[in-house]
Amino acid sequence: MKNNQAGKQKSAAREYTEAIVIALILALFIRTFIVQAFKIPSGSMLETLLIGDHILVSKFIYGIKNPFSGSVLIPIKSPKRGDIVVFKYPKDPKLDYIKRVVATAGDTVEIKDKKVFINGASPKDHYGEFRDTNIL
Repeated sequence: MKNNQAGKQKSAAREYTEAIVIALILALFIRTFIVQAFKIPSGSMLETLLIGDHILVSKFIYGIKNPFSGSVLIPIKSPKRGDIVVFKYPKDPKLDYIKRVVATAGDTVEIKDKKVFINGASPKDHYGEFRDTNIL
């Protein structure tokens, strides 16, 4: 009788361990390939995203990437104006930047009097204006 009870206890402990391991593997897979949560750290996206806001980012909207090199294996679509994107800061790849796309390949971007002009025209959305005193 004792032997049978010990076998059941080991079985329950093993089931819990297996469930935890499977949950961890599934969470790692989802975070690596499907979706990742981010917290907005600064006010650079104010009026759209507030400091402390949490967002979920689809990791394959623009294509399926190699998680180790970051290279696109299967492209799906290109970013377009107005999209909010997350990318690695080139000078410090450990740092994620969350920004809005204001121009795409081939566009000409100018900043005059704290206003952004894309291909000579001012965008209608408020994200084309700067309130930063460092921008002329």
